[in-house]
Amino acid sequence: MAELATQIVPVASALAGVTLTLVGNFYLERSKWHRIRSTEQEARSLQSYADLLQAVTDIARTLRQTVEHLDEGQSVDMQEVASALEDHIGQLRRQSTMARLVGPRSAFDLVRSLEDQVEPIYRLLSEVARSGESSALVAPARQLLQTRDEITDHLREAEGLS
Repeated sequence: MAELATQIVPVASALAGVTLTLVGNFYLERSKWHRIRSTEQEARSLQSYADLLQAVTDIARTLRQTVEHLDEGQSVDMQEVASALEDHIGQLRRQSTMARLVGPRSAFDLVRSLEDQVEPIYRLLSEVARSGESSALVAPARQLLQTRDEITDHLREAEGLS
C-alpha cells in the first residue's frame, strides 16, 4: 500500500501541476484577448471620430469656398455645390452612426448637435441661390467648425474615450 501511495503521489502532483499551468495559461490568454479587444475598439472609435470630423471639415470648407466665390462675383454652379454637400452630409450621417456604435457615450450629444446643424443647410443653399447673398452660409460653417473643435477637445480629455 505504501508503494502504491509513493507512485500515486508523484502522478497526482504532476497532474495538478499540469492543470494549474493550463488554467494559468487560459487566464493569461483571456486577459490578453480582453486587452487587445479593448485596444481595437478604442482604435475603431478614434477612426470613426476622425472620419466624422473630416466630413464636418469638408462641409464647412465647401460652404466657405462657395461664400468666397460668390463674394468675389464668380459664377457658382449651385447644383454642383449641392451635390458636393450631399456627399459630405451623407458621409457625416454614416460616420455619426458609426461613432454612436463604437464611440464614447459622453460625445453623443455633440454628434447629435452636428446632425442638427446640417439639416438646414439645403434650405440655406436654396436661399443663397435665389438671393445671391452668401452671408447666410457663413454662420453655419463657423458653427460646424466650433462643434468639430468641441468634439476634438472632448476626445482629448482623459475620460474622453473611457
